Amino acid sequence: MSSEKEVPKNITFFLVEDMSFYRDLFVQSLSNLGFEGKLIQSKNLKEAMKKLKELGKRNEKIDFIISDLNLPDGTGKILCEKVRASKTFKNVPFLIVTVADDPHSVIDSFESGVDNYLLKPIEEKDLFEKITFCWNSRNK
Repeated sequence: MSSEKEVPKNITFFLVEDMSFYRDLFVQSLSNLGFEGKLIQSKNLKEAMKKLKELGKRNEKIDFIISDLNLPDGTGKILCEKVRASKTFKNVPFLIVTVADDPHSVIDSFESGVDNYLLKPIEEKDLFEKITFCWNSRNK
């Protein structure tokens, strides 16, 4: 696909994942894929919302959001709905990751505004393809 734009390597990722194993895996995978930008991490929905509010107040940019679907205090779907309703982050590419392959979860996620969906365990090649797809769907 020659129409695909290359995702810049210095973008700021916002990662919401409650399991430290997967947070570490994302950090390593993004590094292995050549991403050198900032990575802001949250362990749950409440912390993610607080950080997004603080970032918005400081006019700090987030370029890409990766969120687990099932968080201890809510869902990535709820996070996405709040992101899409915000003025500051409404157009940020949003990737949901989960172990659940339930079709209803997938449909619900897309209806909330996510750009794509990735099943765990993650493979770097798949992660890169999903990031590229999300980036291009929001940066036409």
